[in-house]
Amino acid sequence: MRMFEIVTTVAVTACIDRADGMAAELVAVGFRPVVLPCTVARAGAVEDIARMRGACEEVDLIVLDSLRPAELLWPYGALPSVPFAVSSEAIAVGVAMRGGSVESIGSGSCLDLVTSLDAGVADRTVAFPHAVDTDPRSIMSLADAARSLVSAPVYANHPVAPPAAPVDAAVFVSALAVHGWALARSFTGITVAVLGSQTRAALGRYDRQPDVETRVTAYSDLSEALARYLA
Repeated sequence: MRMFEIVTTVAVTACIDRADGMAAELVAVGFRPVVLPCTVARAGAVEDIARMRGACEEVDLIVLDSLRPAELLWPYGALPSVPFAVSSEAIAVGVAMRGGSVESIGSGSCLDLVTSLDAGVADRTVAFPHAVDTDPRSIMSLADAARSLVSAPVYANHPVAPPAAPVDAAVFVSALAVHGWALARSFTGITVAVLGSQTRAALGRYDRQPDVETRVTAYSDLSEALARYLA
């Protein structure tokens, strides 16, 4: 009789405030996530943040793919009464804890959230405070779908070396995370899963091809593909 089960450990390489969504999807398929951030967020210019704060209070919907913009735009007080559409359950919890109202929750990635909104924002003004390296497809899709869009970066992500905790696999959802991992760790000896062609291309710069790749933007697809690969 089998007395124990070895659980595969998987590194979640996203910025610390964006790791929860991917971690939850990994738990759902039986992995043990280990959060090893390979990117760090740094705030934009004070005047840019103030300008975006004012714009957010005049629209019909605010879109977030990270809790970071909310922390930067409203660091000391409650969020505005404008409803929010967010890309993960973890962000939804953070918004609710700050007094915000969440109207829509995506399945992990920003592009997936934007796709799900689509016709629902055709007659609405939308604000999207985001990171400098946000997928431009998300911004263009929102601009096409909404009556009008106010979109501006309020912070930038930078690659950083991750901790040295041992893992069996690692998931990368951005090119920056790949570059951060490479600052201190090797891609050999682990299973590597990536989301999207840009992340795959970044990995190729280190003479490594992914073991698992998905083009679908939902984090659940990547975790399920990794589970099938390691089954």
